[in-house]
Amino acid sequence: MRLLVLGGGGFLGHHTVTQGLAAGHDVTVLSRSGKPPVEGVEVLVGDRTGDLSALRSSVQGGREWDGVVDTYTDTRPDAPAVEATARLLSGSVGGYAYVSGMSVYAPSGPRVPDESGPVRRAGVEPDTDVLQERSLAKLAGEAAVTEHFAGPALFPRVGIMVGPRDPSQRFTWWPVRLAGAAAGTLPRTVLLPGDPDRAVQYSDARDIAGWVVQMLATGRGGTFNTVGPGRGDTLRQVVDACLAAAGARPDDVELVPVADERYLETALADWEQEERPLWYPEDQIPQDAIDSSAALAAGLLFRSATDSAAETLAWARENEAAGLTDSFVEREQQLWRGMP
Repeated sequence: MRLLVLGGGGFLGHHTVTQGLAAGHDVTVLSRSGKPPVEGVEVLVGDRTGDLSALRSSVQGGREWDGVVDTYTDTRPDAPAVEATARLLSGSVGGYAYVSGMSVYAPSGPRVPDESGPVRRAGVEPDTDVLQERSLAKLAGEAAVTEHFAGPALFPRVGIMVGPRDPSQRFTWWPVRLAGAAAGTLPRTVLLPGDPDRAVQYSDARDIAGWVVQMLATGRGGTFNTVGPGRGDTLRQVVDACLAAAGARPDDVELVPVADERYLETALADWEQEERPLWYPEDQIPQDAIDSSAALAAGLLFRSATDSAAETLAWARENEAAGLTDSFVEREQQLWRGMP
């Protein structure tokens, strides 16, 4: 397959490039830097919000691709950047995969929505809902591709993504923090927020990327939830997996439970949601879980928590991406010392 990735230097886009190459596909990226994210990738220089001349010249010259992956989130509710590429590539690309998100589902809908669940609408949710603007932009992106692209359209609705290159601290915190505690380079006491036996849903970005590439290669379209389908993992099991990835024993670390409310009000009060080193509870997410059984039936598979933790820890060590900050460790310890 000839695969075009709009971006490719970040998180999911980068993994889409590497998964495409691993599957034997020819990969082209549209990049502002002009630098290939990895060896073996062709680069077209351009900007999603401005200069599409290189991409336009390729299309006008008769260039074709079998599939395109677009991870961009427009900042405007009418999604002009997504509309522009959907129009430009229509007729020159076999299938268009636009990465959407689980937050598009209406908070008033089912507690565990599938793809038929009601979605957010403008003017319905309050202005204080921090997910509303981004979600409406994602829905506008889906609509733009549906309206302006003549070919199969694939809309993977993702949730919390983890793994190497994760720009947030939500998952990386755990293997790095626990490895430091076990090695004695960080305090041995680690706070565990909320109920450790609550179920959690998350997805390794590499698994989503590989599945999207496979769907494009087979010409499949449709809307699919891709949020850790069928997981029975609890927070405790995730922590245990991270301990195993760090080569630590349970008695190497002292895990101290702390109530969600106290943790949020003290340790995390002034941190943005995606900057928080601990990604449960996600107080912005109104649903209890997401039903991704349709994606499972379409071949989506997820690696184990231990594999994700081990590979994330190896990446963090290799790239000196600590996954935590000294200020947060200090705040965590201050909270612990102030506990009754």
